[in-house]
Amino acid sequence: MKMSMKKIYMMSLLLALIGLGGCQKFLDRKPLDASSATNFLSNQTEMEEGLTGVYGAAMWVFPNNTPLMFAVEASTDLAIKRGGNAEDLVAMGQNGPFLLNNDLVNRCWNQAYRLIQRANQQLAGMPNGRANVPNQAYSRIMAEALTLRAWGYFHLLYMFGDVPFYTTPPTVTEVLNATRTPVRTIVEALYRDMDSAAARFDAANAQPILANGRVNKAVALGIKAKLALLIKDYRTAAVATKAIMDGNQYGLNPSYPALFMLSGQTANVNREILFNQTYATDQLNPQNWLVVLSIPRQVTNSQSSHFPSQVLVDLFEGRDGQRIDQSTVYDPAAPRENRDRRLRWTVIMQGDTVNWRNNTNILPYVNPNERTIYNIYSNVRRRFNWGTGQFDNVTGNNDWIGAQAAGIQWQVSATGNIGGVGYAWRKYLDSTQYVWETKTGYIQMRYADILLMYAEAKMELNEIDGTVLGALNAVRIRAGQPAVTTTNQAALRTIIRRERAVEFAGEGLRLFDLRRWDIYGKANSFPVVGAAFDPAVPPAIPTFDADNVPNYTSSINQRIRFRNQTRNNADDRFKLWPLPTFEVDVNPNGMKQNPGW
Repeated sequence: MKMSMKKIYMMSLLLALIGLGGCQKFLDRKPLDASSATNFLSNQTEMEEGLTGVYGAAMWVFPNNTPLMFAVEASTDLAIKRGGNAEDLVAMGQNGPFLLNNDLVNRCWNQAYRLIQRANQQLAGMPNGRANVPNQAYSRIMAEALTLRAWGYFHLLYMFGDVPFYTTPPTVTEVLNATRTPVRTIVEALYRDMDSAAARFDAANAQPILANGRVNKAVALGIKAKLALLIKDYRTAAVATKAIMDGNQYGLNPSYPALFMLSGQTANVNREILFNQTYATDQLNPQNWLVVLSIPRQVTNSQSSHFPSQVLVDLFEGRDGQRIDQSTVYDPAAPRENRDRRLRWTVIMQGDTVNWRNNTNILPYVNPNERTIYNIYSNVRRRFNWGTGQFDNVTGNNDWIGAQAAGIQWQVSATGNIGGVGYAWRKYLDSTQYVWETKTGYIQMRYADILLMYAEAKMELNEIDGTVLGALNAVRIRAGQPAVTTTNQAALRTIIRRERAVEFAGEGLRLFDLRRWDIYGKANSFPVVGAAFDPAVPPAIPTFDADNVPNYTSSINQRIRFRNQTRNNADDRFKLWPLPTFEVDVNPNGMKQNPGW
């Protein structure tokens, strides 16, 4: 006899509720359905163990061990994900953005709620062992769980809008009859949670530590600021970020590249990294696949599926502090030269020398410290010969065949695999780490974000003073860019938004920014273009509007095209992602689909 969809879902949900709580040791000891809170977490050891499970649910990946928010970046104008179908090429996920049941969308939903479920189980169970735990430890553990739960909700809100809001472990019946709580209602509740978490961190005397894989008071306040910006509550965002700044416990690392190297993250100079998705150093444990997915095929036998976009490249200013369509030092024939230094630290461009370190036990190359000339216009790869000290031409590698088919697409292998648009990610490429085994963490929050959120909030309030310019310029000067002096609100808005794009490229913040600025559709509605089709003919320089959206009309036929695709995300429905279809199917009244889907 056939089971109804709702019964099937109920059984699946029950299994999920049981399986979503805690680490492996936790699972071995107690069943983790909603009732488990009454018989676990009876002492500090068990509470710390449960908290480990909550942290485990905050380390989001898609697919394999690729940080989830790195994959999400490809749903924006700053990046491209290559895949097996047209939709995937210009946006997100295994099944593309125009399908309701998109794999990336489903993973974002499921992983966020897994985190929330584990945090709720932790918070529900802790009172049972209150008498057996020292006050400071109890306050800290409670604060961490509250902060991590808010981290999950923050992502759900800007991705999906109104969502079910659970502050206790829900029963199966409650989930099946859930309704969508308005964004503002959830945000206001989370404000209170983050204030509570901050007070509990203070009570626990929880000082900043270099182990940046843990949340703390600054992270709680940073989440509060992000929630406030989402609903355009600029006063709250300004107050929260200023509290972090006034604490004088964080600062900018003087070396921007060091932020994205394992050694630099371990040192965490000036404690710029507030929260990091970390990886165990044991090689048997998972590694960060971000680097693997951004390196061209045949170089390291990589997957070659995630690339920076031409938009990102063009958003980096000239060294004179001007946009490239206004700069007097920008030369389209030499696009790497006289640019914001973050361009070289973020994007691998034509002619760059790159060190991709290969594990000789796994990969075919003899020397583990191979250097390569990145040349998209040749099927001959130049590899550094450590014996002679010279670059040799390596034949028989057809990985980087130049632009093909009258500029319609870029072929990157003799077998016809389609690549990106002529760029690769340098950010997170750590030459001390094997690319297939890198343990470099993925940054979730850092102090530069706090500074720029403060500058933005005060700018939007039109309270532009020395603290605003100081916060903005601290980030710019670290990159070698000239200080900004204008106090004009509209001009500062354009500068701050461009600064966020280039400072945090590849770090998963772009979708959040585009949606809260209400420009996601505009920024994702034009052909996907790349580097010059003919290296001897520099493409025309694009123009930009006040939102930093480029216009490539004059150069589209001069640039490599990505499978001749156009981003088609102007429709209003793309203001939010669709709810997973399984949620709507089993609860159509309470879980009405987002408009247009």
